[in-house]
Amino acid sequence: MAWVRALLTAFGPFQGRDQNQSQLVLEQCLRRLPEPWRAQLLPVHLPLLRAQVATQARRPDLQIWLALGECGTEGPPLLETRARNRHDFGADLDSAGGGAPRGVLEEGGPEEVASAGPAAELAAALGARGHAIALSQDAGSHCCNGLLYLAARALGAGAPERPWVLFLHLPRRAEDQAAQARLVLDGLDWLSARRLRSGG
Repeated sequence: MAWVRALLTAFGPFQGRDQNQSQLVLEQCLRRLPEPWRAQLLPVHLPLLRAQVATQARRPDLQIWLALGECGTEGPPLLETRARNRHDFGADLDSAGGGAPRGVLEEGGPEEVASAGPAAELAAALGARGHAIALSQDAGSHCCNGLLYLAARALGAGAPERPWVLFLHLPRRAEDQAAQARLVLDGLDWLSARRLRSGG
């Protein structure tokens, strides 16, 4: 059977909280994580995220990266389609990691980038399976947006078969964790099959 090298990530707690919705959903997914997906928890810390993106960009075998993050408490999960060259941590100086609390992510970089992957197809496929999900064109200005921007730029640069980089925002609702885990797992299955059909 052909093999897809794939990474699922979530964020740890930040701003003094001890939980992150994406982390809790990732923990539920670990019990049923399909091969060949691997999981990793990331810090909400911009300099460390830059280092993690650089590490993944050096992997010659990575084909899919689905990143999870949390958003507000209203609405459905959001599959982000764009990331902007900006960051604004407000008073959350810990996440800035000693850098400027606001500014651009990449000097001289484009104002925005598209997520690298079939986001619209994925959303349609998950909707057809009965999941509530919507497409979004604004990933915010915190580390979620930062990760999507940096990963889309680094993993897409010069790659003939560029890895897919997608970001899913999960509303912070404890009662939805199980449903969100099912959503994510169905997404992993669809992405693996779709990547194989595309020829790697």
